[in-house]
Amino acid sequence: MEITLSKILVVDDNTFYLTLLKTILKDVEAEVFIVSSGKEALELVNKNDFALAILDIQMPEMDGFELAGHIRTMSNRDLVPIIFLTAYATDELQMFKGYDHGAIDYLTKPVNKLIFLSKVKIFLELDQQKKSLIQSKQSLQESKLDLEKKQNELKESEELYHSLLKTSPDGIVLIDLNGKITEASDIALDLLGNKQFEIEGMDFRDFIPAESLKRHLIIYKKTLQEGLVQNLEMKLNRIDKTKFSGEISVSQIKGNNNELRAFMVVIRDISERKLFEKQLRHSERMAGIGELATGMAHEINQPLNTISMAIDNILFSLENQNLTDTYLKAKINKVFDSINRVKKIIDHVRTFSRDQDDFVQEEFDINKSIRSSISMVEEQFINKTIKLIFKPEDSIPTIIGNAYRFEQVILNMLINAKDAIEEKKKKDIKKAEKRIEVSTRKIDEQIIVEIRDNGTGINAENLEKVILPFFTTKDPGKGTGLGLSISYGIIKELGGDLEIKSTPKIGTSIIIKIPAQKISTKN
Repeated sequence: MEITLSKILVVDDNTFYLTLLKTILKDVEAEVFIVSSGKEALELVNKNDFALAILDIQMPEMDGFELAGHIRTMSNRDLVPIIFLTAYATDELQMFKGYDHGAIDYLTKPVNKLIFLSKVKIFLELDQQKKSLIQSKQSLQESKLDLEKKQNELKESEELYHSLLKTSPDGIVLIDLNGKITEASDIALDLLGNKQFEIEGMDFRDFIPAESLKRHLIIYKKTLQEGLVQNLEMKLNRIDKTKFSGEISVSQIKGNNNELRAFMVVIRDISERKLFEKQLRHSERMAGIGELATGMAHEINQPLNTISMAIDNILFSLENQNLTDTYLKAKINKVFDSINRVKKIIDHVRTFSRDQDDFVQEEFDINKSIRSSISMVEEQFINKTIKLIFKPEDSIPTIIGNAYRFEQVILNMLINAKDAIEEKKKKDIKKAEKRIEVSTRKIDEQIIVEIRDNGTGINAENLEKVILPFFTTKDPGKGTGLGLSISYGIIKELGGDLEIKSTPKIGTSIIIKIPAQKISTKN
């Protein structure tokens, strides 16, 4: 805060002497007020805070002593330093009278310039020090008020923080930079152990099972890079080492200088939700198996016909007594090939239909999984004169996940596409080609799987809804409304996304995007 110039008041009824004093004071760093009467002086003193008043004693109407007396009675002006000027030698009685009216000093006219300026500068310096002290006092008072305000805000913030910890429906855990738990809410204690067991001071990694350590590291790195990660699923341990499915969000806690101080972890128990999702997946999978029944009959019928024909050929050769070892061996090999084909179809459908939640995540080939899904419906599509085309890109890398769940997604998309084409056939008199095209490609670091059909398409008002559970545009009894919703969840588990583009009466394109993982590349 800038300190203003000090002010000096000079009062003398002698115009010549006023001019002389003004000249002497011209180089002093102060604002000088010159007046010739006590009345004028009082008006100025009432409006200004003077560092020094220089008063002539002998003045008409109101002398210097009377003027000084009035100044002493004014509010906040009683401490103004006063120097009296007199043209006569001063006796002790007059001096005591002057001091009694607040005089600091006496100077006899004509004043000695050096002595006069020296005394004036002392009072100016004292005034500047006084102003500085006043400003310091004001600054301290303001700082005190500001500190009290901040303390109150901090107290309110702490109360709000503890209220959040107490009332949050999710568990909240604070972790220092070494991974130690520094504070935990009651819900967090319930989730991770019990309220009687003290978890503060424990390493948060004690609550992460071996199977989730890799995911924990990914979450930690992402939090450091982005500052916040939200709603990521992972398995967590309780104190007793039992596991539960958790959904966690992690955010950075920073200090005043933007330095990283700690992490806040929000934990939600999603075990019931995962169980419900599991039941939904199973329901949809069973619905898919129902759709596969006709296709399976065609798939199995072909190798059975081959077996039947091979046995007929063998019996015919026996009757004609021209059965050779080479011919018999060739026919028997065909029989075994057909049996193996039937076995593979049954094994694949059986594996596909069983609960996949206990399957370990493993490396799988996307193109191979798509071919397996196509093989389960190919004969059915042929019988319905639907042209099913697969255009794989050979350089698609393998990914880590559950191959059978991914096949469930592809199978669901193929069945939806088939239904859309069949629905369009009912409404469209024109005999247009019925076509479904599946393609894979890699763009930058993403694997793109696209399933495109020329079916009925989806209206704009339904495009946002088709991903919702239990929403279906099919006729009653022809769909659960869970397929796309579950497929979306499975793709999300792979870290990917699912996009739907559709034009009514033209067709629909489902685009699946999965991040490429650096594992190996299929050539």
